[in-house]
Amino acid sequence: MVGDGKKLLLVKLAYIGDTVSLLPVVENLMEKAPRHTVDLMVNEGSEELLSHHPGIRKVWAYARSRAKRSILSSVAYHAAIIRRLRAERYDMVIDYTYGDRSSFLSFMTGAPQRITYRSTNTLSRLLMTEFLPLETRNHHIVDYQLESLRSVGIHEFDRKMTLPVPPSVQSQIDQRLAKEGLEPGRMKVVIHPGARRRLREWRAERFGEIGRRIRESYGAAIILTGGPGDEASVEKAERAMGFTADFKSTELSLLQVAALLKRSVLFIGNDSGPGHIAAAVHCPTLTLFGSTYPHLWRPLNHRGEVLFKNVPCCGCRQEVCIRPESNCMDLISVEEVWEKVVKLLKEDA
Repeated sequence: MVGDGKKLLLVKLAYIGDTVSLLPVVENLMEKAPRHTVDLMVNEGSEELLSHHPGIRKVWAYARSRAKRSILSSVAYHAAIIRRLRAERYDMVIDYTYGDRSSFLSFMTGAPQRITYRSTNTLSRLLMTEFLPLETRNHHIVDYQLESLRSVGIHEFDRKMTLPVPPSVQSQIDQRLAKEGLEPGRMKVVIHPGARRRLREWRAERFGEIGRRIRESYGAAIILTGGPGDEASVEKAERAMGFTADFKSTELSLLQVAALLKRSVLFIGNDSGPGHIAAAVHCPTLTLFGSTYPHLWRPLNHRGEVLFKNVPCCGCRQEVCIRPESNCMDLISVEEVWEKVVKLLKEDA
């Protein structure tokens, strides 16, 4: 057990999958340094995923929209949140974000130890006190973050992670599934055709073809999910299946998505947040990668598969494709995806 208790703040102002990636850090601290108090700061919208974890005392939701609305709004918002952060008297802040904003907030907490990574921005090098030498491009993001725990005296790490789903949320989803006639014993497969960026998306019609084959071969219930803005992709996938999805929604909360995935035998989707949520509730995953590298970002799952073509321009900023006639996602064929699906469902059986 690691020494005396300290009050820690972990900062990651990024996306849903990044928020989930903090779970192994929290669980190693909870198990190996239980005297420490652990708080987190994440972007508003993803805080619900961590708010029920027993290893976390408090989750700060950083309201990026308020912080960027106007100069006056930003000043007022930051003055208020900094005042509250300083009142907590943190002993240590670990910033995983790679951004000026998070470096500034880490500095303004007044914590005497402020840790980030050496390969960070100029402001971080001025405002932080300790720098870890690890390079992100050589390690999965979870392993990269776990290395920071050496600063609190933890030198052996466990990659495990579990996302707690409150019983009330699980009950909501179970009731909705029952209302749609989906009995508990029926095989359920979740297909999520959307992604945060368009260039990360496999064609929705291809997801629909996979859904059709799963229904015909296994009799499984096909569930289509999406986030705000994914309505067109979900509808396109459903039309391509040739039948109505057993359940579909683009309005579930993140915890409701987690509860749904806990009842499913497989998640199929692009490199996006729901794949990481699936791994965190131990649902097998098949993730399609294009412009990002799976060895860095794949969902951490002992029963997870990925498909990836590693074209020369991989690692692009995902704004404009320089090879639209044969982009990285289109290079992944329906047959390759189907082969992985059969493998994963065979393992489940």
